Amino acid sequence: MLAAGVAALLLLATPAVPTAAPGTLRRALHAASVQIDPPGCSGVLAESNQIVVTARHCIDAGVQKLHVRFTNDVTRIAWVVASDEAADQAVLFLEDPVDVEPLPIVRRRQIPGTVLYFEGNPSRPRFQSARLDKIGRCPSLPDLPNALFTSIAGVPGDSGAPLVDVVAEVVGLVHGGARCHIATPADTLVRLVHRVLEQDDVHMTRGLGREHQGA
Repeated sequence: MLAAGVAALLLLATPAVPTAAPGTLRRALHAASVQIDPPGCSGVLAESNQIVVTARHCIDAGVQKLHVRFTNDVTRIAWVVASDEAADQAVLFLEDPVDVEPLPIVRRRQIPGTVLYFEGNPSRPRFQSARLDKIGRCPSLPDLPNALFTSIAGVPGDSGAPLVDVVAEVVGLVHGGARCHIATPADTLVRLVHRVLEQDDVHMTRGLGREHQGA
């Protein structure tokens, strides 16, 4: 009885995380989602209106720039400015900003059982709720100890698509795996994005883009 009472008090004392209305969450997720061309993978505008994150395996070796298409049919040239091979994550910098609200990347530690939301490739959106089943190692990500095992029903082309929580914060990016339900975590992603934003990579990339345009 005492243990039950203490547990109840702890639950009451824990601040509730505000939730986004389902319609609002769905619209925010869809607006920030992008298609990567080539090869037709997915990605999401995150943390900045000039930063897109996606799966590293979606970018062929040696590729420095590609096109991203937003769900409002706006396209942008994007430069590959950072990547994490172990986490299968990459950061792209748009030559020109977009008038789209970027999604924040979550900073909270994720707990198995958490409800997630997923749209997949925005060219064929399939909005669905899913569950974080467990956190651990995946054979295709041997150097990543905290891959996310989820219940999403992913298909080829969903790689790089975001999984978000109830407040539309990016929890992970689709990697693949059995039934395409493995995702890479937010902690490695946020470090990668901040490394780009805090250093001179972005400014150098913008200069490089102008040089290429004038060539």
